Amino acid sequence: MSTVIILKATAGDLLGKKFRFAGPAYCVLGRSRSCTLRLPGDATVSRQHCLLELDNNGVWIQDLGSLNGTFVNGSKIGQREAENDSCDATMVQPARQYLRDGDLVRICNNVFTVRVVEAPVVVHEQDSDYEMLQSV
Repeated sequence: MSTVIILKATAGDLLGKKFRFAGPAYCVLGRSRSCTLRLPGDATVSRQHCLLELDNNGVWIQDLGSLNGTFVNGSKIGQREAENDSCDATMVQPARQYLRDGDLVRICNNVFTVRVVEAPVVVHEQDSDYEMLQSV
């Protein structure tokens, strides 16, 4: 069995669009053209804002040090730390957040409803409104 995540945009420039990712995969969301899911119309989105990880055990999201943070169900899961004048710079690995079916993910002005499917997926004609995205 593979894990599939479907993101439906409920706010932002992608409003109404659906995106499907099949696992195992790593998918970067952000403004950059190199992102798996590009969020181009919002200058408050970081170039590489957050990462979705899909495997046979589920789906996780992780902020990639964005300036404005990533939110799951209204709770901030990560954001770049304020600049520090200290000479003791250390890299801190941000925590991953497990995603469940029905969760809401907010990336600046973009909001997505999460649907997680843990089964073999057969694409039917009614599924043609999904954008199939390849992982990086």
